Amino acid sequence: MDEEGDGYRWEGNYEKTWELIQETDGGLVDTTTTNAKREKRRLIQQRLSNVKLGVMRHVFLVLDQSVNMEDNDLKPSRFICLKRLSEQFILEFYDQNPISQIGVIVVKNGKGQKISELSSNINKHIANIKAQKACEGQFSLYNGLEIAFKTLSSMPSYASREIVIVAGSLTSVDPHPINDMFTQLAESNIRVSVIGLSAAVQIFSRVSAATGGTYNVMLDEQHLQELLRLQCAPPAATPTMEPSLVKMGFPPHVTEGPLSLCQCHVDDKSKAELTTHGFTCPTCTSKYCEVPVECKICSLTLVCAPHLARSYHHLFPLAQFTETPTEELIDDSMVCGGCTKTFGNQKHVYRCETCNSYFCYTCDIFVHDMLHHCPGCESRPR
Repeated sequence: MDEEGDGYRWEGNYEKTWELIQETDGGLVDTTTTNAKREKRRLIQQRLSNVKLGVMRHVFLVLDQSVNMEDNDLKPSRFICLKRLSEQFILEFYDQNPISQIGVIVVKNGKGQKISELSSNINKHIANIKAQKACEGQFSLYNGLEIAFKTLSSMPSYASREIVIVAGSLTSVDPHPINDMFTQLAESNIRVSVIGLSAAVQIFSRVSAATGGTYNVMLDEQHLQELLRLQCAPPAATPTMEPSLVKMGFPPHVTEGPLSLCQCHVDDKSKAELTTHGFTCPTCTSKYCEVPVECKICSLTLVCAPHLARSYHHLFPLAQFTETPTEELIDDSMVCGGCTKTFGNQKHVYRCETCNSYFCYTCDIFVHDMLHHCPGCESRPR
């Protein structure tokens, strides 16, 4: 409790934003603490390299919608904050995993409900999450896992099968022995990762350990966002994952043609409309609004070439830059190789070992998080 007795300190992180403001040596205002910077760089350095990864992923996001999610340690409440971060997670997930699929399950009143099937339809996932309102009843780990298991167990063995649970409850109301479910998940090579919002719970730790997943408990909203972001990177492939050639089709984008219905909305009368544009399957000529998607007629995976190219950086990640004290720079007027600004009062800069270009902290994070290519190396003549 704080000294004034107004509640816990972690409940007032939004009201006490002035505590994050620090002054640099040059008298400038710096709102990002050194600890946050170190944590961000540490997460980047943890990324796997020279490891076989499951680039094609089938992931179910299981959200706790019990009454425990109405607590206000996250503003304005746990569930509203989780919905917002889940939307960001889905957008970033598809940005890093364009040939993967995700589904959404909510658990309330001791029951699990699949609100979004496994698909690559980003807008549908986000709309279904936004539509969730009231938090009711208790959380059931067994029922949430069972719904995801029934779908993932039938997925092809060459793809990674995962469940990501975000739970704020400290208890679980299960209709059957939970250990039997753990065994089924492990035998089916389904990885379960859990993010806790309250405190460490043994049953969550056990399911993640039994299936080869991860278990973390968030510290604050920013930490929760980082934990969700870690789930975007593809995990290491399991030894039992069978390598296989996957047949894919590259559908042409048609802008003119006869009016027709797309297969995406043929079952949704509210959004079904006749259009002249879309992506046509090269095998059966079925039309779709967007790709990637699995053709409903011939089951062919439809992708575009940029989707495969965006999955490339996971297999061959950009090497980490070397942290170098600013005092070691030969010329004080040197500028960042990314933003072309001077380094100012920064204590450290980051050097690419290949082209010897120097980058500021912000550009170092941007290059490894978003660009995945060194600007200095790419600008060199080949």
